[in-house]
Parts: sequence; C-alpha cells; structure tokens
Amino acid sequence: MTLDFSDSIAGVATAPGQAGVAIIRISGPEAIQIGNQLFRPAHGKLLSEQGARRLIYGWVTEGEKDLDEALACYMPGPHSFTAEDVVEIQAHGGIYLSGRILELCLKQGARMARPGEFTQRAFINGRIDLTRAEAIGEITKAKTGLALEIGINQLKGRLYESIQGLKEKIVWAHSLINAGIDFPEEDVVFTHEKQIRTALQDVSAQLIGMLEGARGSMMIRNGFKAALTGRPNVGKSSLLNGLLNEDRAIVTDLPGTTRDLIEESIDLGGIPLVLSDTAGIRDTKDKIEQIGITKSLRAVKEADLILWVVDATDPDLTLLEEEAKIKGEKPVFLLVNKCDLAAQPPLLEPPIPITMRIDLAAINHDQILKLKETLGRYMREQVSGSLEETSLTNLRQTQAAEAALKAVEAAAQALGEGMGEELLSVDLANALNHLGEIVGETTPDDILNGIFSNFCIGK
Repeated sequence: MTLDFSDSIAGVATAPGQAGVAIIRISGPEAIQIGNQLFRPAHGKLLSEQGARRLIYGWVTEGEKDLDEALACYMPGPHSFTAEDVVEIQAHGGIYLSGRILELCLKQGARMARPGEFTQRAFINGRIDLTRAEAIGEITKAKTGLALEIGINQLKGRLYESIQGLKEKIVWAHSLINAGIDFPEEDVVFTHEKQIRTALQDVSAQLIGMLEGARGSMMIRNGFKAALTGRPNVGKSSLLNGLLNEDRAIVTDLPGTTRDLIEESIDLGGIPLVLSDTAGIRDTKDKIEQIGITKSLRAVKEADLILWVVDATDPDLTLLEEEAKIKGEKPVFLLVNKCDLAAQPPLLEPPIPITMRIDLAAINHDQILKLKETLGRYMREQVSGSLEETSLTNLRQTQAAEAALKAVEAAAQALGEGMGEELLSVDLANALNHLGEIVGETTPDDILNGIFSNFCIGK
C-alpha cells in the first residue's frame, strides 16, 4: 500500500497521563498556518514572525478563549526532524488538555498521525536511513544501559556507514565485471581477479563479524531467557524471590505449589535476565499439575540458559526423557540449593553436561549476590562481541545480512570456478539489493510500513 505524505499531520509526542509537560507535534506544509491559528505569542507577533527554532512563550487559544499557557517552536524544513515544516507546542501535561489541543490541530486541517509517521516522514524525506529510524524505536524501548548504548551507536549512523562501505566494495567489483561483459576482448575480470577476490573476502569477513554479534545484540535488547527448573519443593520459587529481592512467588513446604509460569526480569550489568519460575517437573496424575509441567517443558525449550535447581539434602537428579533431551542442548547451571541444611555438599554425577555448578542457600543474601554476579559475568561473555558500533540489532537486519553474505560467497565461488561474468554480476547485484534492504534503499513498502507501525503515534 502506497501512503500519502504530502499532507499535514499532528500527534501527541509525549506519553499519555499526568505529567509536567505534554508536547503536541505538527508536521507538513500547513504546520505554521495551524500554529498561527491556535497559538498566540505573548508579544503580539504571529508565531511565524517570531523567528525559526526559537522557543516562544504564549497561550494556546480556542477562538477567543485561552486554553493553556504554553511554549511553541517553529522549525521550517528541511532543518527539522521530519525535514518538513514543524511546529511543536509544549503545554501542561494531562490526557484531557493534550487531547483538546490535538483536536484543535485537526480542526485546523491536520489529520491524526499514524503510528511512527513522524519518523517515517524523516526517512522518506532522506533525513535518516532505515537503521537510524529503527534506532529511534530501540532507544525508546531500551530497558538497560547497554541496550541504550547500542541504540545510540546506531542512531549516530555507525551501522549505516559500515553498510555503505561494504556496498562501495561490491559496486567496484560489480563495475569491473560489467565492464568485462561489455568489453570481452579486454579480459577485465581476469586482469583484476586478485583484487576482486580480495574485495569479496573483505566483505564476507565483515558480514560474518556483524552476524556473530547480532544474536548478542538482540539478547541485550530482549534479555536472556532463563528457566528455573527442577523437582517439586527444591526451592525454585525461593531462588526467584531472592534474585528479584522481593516476595514474588508463593513459597510453602508443599510440593506442587507453583502450577503456572511466573516470569520476571532483572538487570544484571546492563543485560536483562528474564526469569521463568516453572512448576516442579515430575510424573503426576493431577491434570492441573500436568498442564503446569507441560508449560515448564516449553519454557525450558525456549530458554537461552537453564537454572537447574536440586535439593542438597535430597539431590534427585533423575530427569524425564523429554526434559533430559532439552536440557542437554542448552547451557545448564546446576544450583545445589539448601546447602545450609546439608551436612556437606553432595557428590553429584549429572546425567547431562553442566556449564557450572553453584552451591548455595536461597535464604543467604550474600550467596544470591554472588549468583547474580556469576550470571551477569556469563551473559557479558556471551555478548562480548555485540557492543561494536556496527552491530546488527534486529531480525530484519540479520536476515538481510545473511542473504547478502550468501550472495557474496556465491560470487566468490563463481569467480574461483571461472564461471561467466553474467553469473557473477547477478550474484553481486543480489548482494547489493540485500545490503540496500538494511539501510532502507531497497526495502519493500509493506515491510517499511510494518516497521513504522510498531512506533507510538507521536514518534
């Protein structure tokens, strides 16, 4: 669907609710006329006559009635966020008041902005590329300092610059190959084969590096999923409460107390750890408990790491067949709980590979802190290559980079096998197309609309 961006739009750019300030944003060819109609500067002149990019004190008016004391700023295009004429009004916060001012904007000829349309207009008008547009969304959703850092690097254009550098190398090679097609008697490709091969190897190496860091970048943004699993009554819920430092889960001496998943997130050194407290896994005829156990196995399957809890006073390491298979495919931290009640830590021979064993007592605050430090250190090691300024940060970018790498490798293979220039040209054209998808140059409209629809209305 092709969208029209030639009209004027308005939206509330701040979060709804009671606040000190609410910002109403207007963008488009009629922005300043609308601003002149509903904002009366205290010093008499119209807003359009007060000068560009100045914060002007005055009143929002509805006809002859003063609606609110406010500040307004006029930013003529192309030197604005959307590269269009923009007016922003800073009024007092509140759902009703901001809604009234937005309603006035609509009565004066603007229409309600679609989700993400301000940022989409900035992209369409060439002020930002798609990676920087996505970075704006990532920054607003950042849950930790590291996630914010990755978003800021992308907003600065680091990924865009890197992708453009890769494209330049491919364009150079593509030009030589096309010259070989047009002038076969010159034997251009044979003469420059070594340089072309080196350029393709450089592009492949950089793309591989980006892809290696992509998984970690997405984990920094979304968090590591950790499933607390084990037999009933081994202390999973007590460990969850200790890690959260609050009584989130019900704790009793009765086996099977936890029957449904409880999911909470904590920040460990800038990386979210998403904890799932699962129902105790055992053979049971209780239908409700069976449902909880099924959910537990699903949580284990979807987790990035397993926190397998056992009771030091009665360490039962038997696993259900499905449970053993799933755990054997993932990193497993064996948490030997209730060590304060055991005469000595038990000797254990786990039936699956263990990443690390940790002996502790869930009620011991210092030991819980050490567990947090250990988990935080482990997660940082897993994402150590993801803090580069050129990190890929989402699945869309990753899939496009994977397709580009595949095309470049196919071109390198074709070059090595002496295939015709036409095949080389097709492979390199495909690589350029996929790299263009990352920065928004060749991204289909339906994908673009889907990306911006996930933004809030005023962004």
